Amino acid sequence: MSSVYLRSASIACAVLALAGCVARKPAVITEAQPADPPKQVACVPAKNGDPMIGTWLSNTRPRDVSGELQSLIVLSADGTMAYESLLKIGRKTRPALRETGCWTVADNVYTMQTTKSAGEPVDANDPIYVNRYRVEKVERAKLTLRELKSGGQVVTARRMPQGYRLPY
Repeated sequence: MSSVYLRSASIACAVLALAGCVARKPAVITEAQPADPPKQVACVPAKNGDPMIGTWLSNTRPRDVSGELQSLIVLSADGTMAYESLLKIGRKTRPALRETGCWTVADNVYTMQTTKSAGEPVDANDPIYVNRYRVEKVERAKLTLRELKSGGQVVTARRMPQGYRLPY
């Protein structure tokens, strides 16, 4: 009887040993599908002769920032915009943002929609890339805006010559 158990145990061990030698299927590696490209935003040309078209420079002291923010906004007639800023803290100047996108004015509200930040496409659905301001006053040489949020800060910009750049 022990020979039957011994023989059965030997056969079971042989089967297990052979099972370990059977070729296993390699793991299937699937590459992640690229994310859908960001939604394209189409810029709408500004009204002919819109007084906001031009290059605007503002200097502000944002709340909770210990320095001065210098911003340059270029609003083009085709509805495109370019925005760049520098942050000055003490004697140090640091580039802060460099964005491009579209702009509109409707019902006295100026809207900036960023489509690229630092040259990279952004998610147009992300609210951080949409900025809205109440247009308080547009003069030939001066633009006054107020952030559209509770306690929104006033931003005053002066018109600069076409092609003006921030000093780095």
